[in-house]
Amino acid sequence: MAPVAHPNNGAVLILCAILLLLTILSVAFRNKLSLVIRALFSQRYYTQLLREGRNLNGRMLFFTVIFDLMTFAFGVLVCVEAWAPKITETFTYMGTYGIAFVALLLMYTFKSWVNRAYTYLFDHHREYGDLHLYKFIFITSAAILLFPFLIVAQFSSKMVILVAYLPVFAVDFSLYFYKLMKINPRKINLFHFFIYFCTLEILPYLLLGKMVLSY
Repeated sequence: MAPVAHPNNGAVLILCAILLLLTILSVAFRNKLSLVIRALFSQRYYTQLLREGRNLNGRMLFFTVIFDLMTFAFGVLVCVEAWAPKITETFTYMGTYGIAFVALLLMYTFKSWVNRAYTYLFDHHREYGDLHLYKFIFITSAAILLFPFLIVAQFSSKMVILVAYLPVFAVDFSLYFYKLMKINPRKINLFHFFIYFCTLEILPYLLLGKMVLSY
């Protein structure tokens, strides 16, 4: 009389779509994707990425951002399903995923505008390229590192797998913050930048998590 596990077709469909995007990136933009993944951990690879062009290829940027947002949106969905199941019951499984994706897309777009406004209002427009590129590198590396954890957590139904991802994310985030603080520190007011960074990069996600847990 052991219960029979029923596969979640929605999760399988989402994971296959994310894997397809990652495959496209790995095949079509292998060299640049490799540099993006390594650039946060090595200044040599970051310099090489800059040497090959500060602005990444338009198609690569599009597919990579979609991959990043889909991966993080699925991570939100997995957490919501485990700790706030009423949300998926209200909006359906795929509906909740769509809401998470749109919310992250709007947040990503808004933060990009704020980044540009910050650099121009405080006369740091020369640093905008580095700020934008480091953010892109961080988000992409974090998404790629998260993807295997999500697969194992989804099919094993063990949320402790996601807890094991937290130290990995913490290291990735610490490197990202360290790289940002090294961008022209003499010209940028570090105290103002620290307040700006905490408000823009950390507070929105804390508020989002608070909203999900309080539902």
